Amino acid sequence: MKILKLIDAPTFPGAQTLNAKSFVDSDSFGMVHFTLPPEGFIPNHNMPFEICFLLLAGEGTLGVNNCSYQLTTENIAACLPETRRHWRNLSSENDLIVLALKLKKDKKKDGKNVVIRKISEQPSAKNPHGVDVRRVYESEHALSSIITFQPGEKLLRHITPVDVFFYVLEGTGVVEVGDEKQTVSADTVIESPKDIPHCWYNESNSILRVLVVKVPKPTTNTQIL
Repeated sequence: MKILKLIDAPTFPGAQTLNAKSFVDSDSFGMVHFTLPPEGFIPNHNMPFEICFLLLAGEGTLGVNNCSYQLTTENIAACLPETRRHWRNLSSENDLIVLALKLKKDKKKDGKNVVIRKISEQPSAKNPHGVDVRRVYESEHALSSIITFQPGEKLLRHITPVDVFFYVLEGTGVVEVGDEKQTVSADTVIESPKDIPHCWYNESNSILRVLVVKVPKPTTNTQIL
């Protein structure tokens, strides 16, 4: 099990004055956390792969080609490859905090340039664990969801046939990967290799929310143990 806290994450290459940290950077997937200060701006740029943005805090404008979209906390925005993008923090007082999921093998250019969703408006997916699971992103290259654990809730121990990346959005929980157990809190990424049993437990008195990214999207079922 690999664990990386935001404070220990390396600076994203080429970030210059932008406060950007790289959690994951593999051939097929990347995860970047960046913070725009009040009234901050990121000029137009593009990437040769699809990117899914999750707004963690604040309010800002995402420009995609010739359109602008005003986004707030808990918005999801998936952008096609080669679209020109820029960000602007609309607040004069608060930071804009964004988590970017980079699907490096997804080079499809068909469909809408950007799809905007609200996490709370996504239906809860049926699952054997009996917890609240909301889909964030889905393609042949990745499957991402947000799990909300009420106090005392947990997952059934299970095996996933692909690599899994967890990002703790809120609260404190216990993650188990193989024969390792660790208490983790917000702004922490945990890597769980494929075919290794893993589990989550909320032993606290508060809500625990975890972003789960499976890379690539599984083509066989998860095995409950």
